[in-house]
Amino acid sequence: MRNNINIQKMVIWLVVITVVSLTIAAIAFFSTENYMVNFRDRNNFEGNSIDEVKTFGIDRLQEIYIHSVSSDVSVFSTDEEDIKIHFYGRSALKSEKSLPKLITNLEGSKLKIEIEYPKVLFYWAAADVLLDIYIPQDYREDINIDTVSAGVDLSNLSINNLQCKTVSGDLRIESLGSDNLTLNTTSGDVDIVDFSGNLKADSVSGDIDVEYRVFDNNVDIKTISGKVKIDLPQNAEFYLKTNTVSGEVDTKFPITIISFNKMNQLEGTVGTEDNRIIVDTVSGNIYLNK
Repeated sequence: MRNNINIQKMVIWLVVITVVSLTIAAIAFFSTENYMVNFRDRNNFEGNSIDEVKTFGIDRLQEIYIHSVSSDVSVFSTDEEDIKIHFYGRSALKSEKSLPKLITNLEGSKLKIEIEYPKVLFYWAAADVLLDIYIPQDYREDINIDTVSAGVDLSNLSINNLQCKTVSGDLRIESLGSDNLTLNTTSGDVDIVDFSGNLKADSVSGDIDVEYRVFDNNVDIKTISGKVKIDLPQNAEFYLKTNTVSGEVDTKFPITIISFNKMNQLEGTVGTEDNRIIVDTVSGNIYLNK
């Protein structure tokens, strides 16, 4: 009997301790400007609009670094002389302190463009904000993009080096001329149209489609799960090496075979060996079209 009473007392004390702990945690949470959106209250979605523009000159600028979480990024070419940064959209939360901020820093020859987010639970479901960046045609230096849970769209650029790292977001590139394009993607598709330049890409989960306008370059692609499709001009010449663990290799070019193993490993040449195409996939087909 005494044991049962002791057990009941322990259970009561545990319940009391749990309730007190949760109360203290809730007070601390809300007192530090952290909020959880009440999605049943429509008034929460009246929110605030965001519309901010900043401009920077390109003199002595050698790198543009862009970082975004949950806000899609678009980078365009412009006839203007300055870089224009437009951050806009709408937040469901009313408090000014709960709004994301556009942070820009010019550090020597490097321009950093970042979105600073408030400490808000489920903020991704409470806002629809976009980041557009307009790059002058005279800018030829490097661009470095790093995003999480955001799509990236680039068009009509001609630059030295472009690096793009994405996690959980698609990447689309159209009309790009770059000496070197370096991609690192996780859980997102890559679609490149009208491209010229060297390409190095690593993908964990997602398809990679590349269309070259002219080809006098090197390509090195590695994927874990996803197909790889490369479209080349009719007159393209290159050394080719492909390997896929679970997939097939399909090429429309006449290959002079160096080595061949069933349908998933191929090494050969098309014309000269000045350019190199190397593709490795774990689970995905490899297509080489013209």
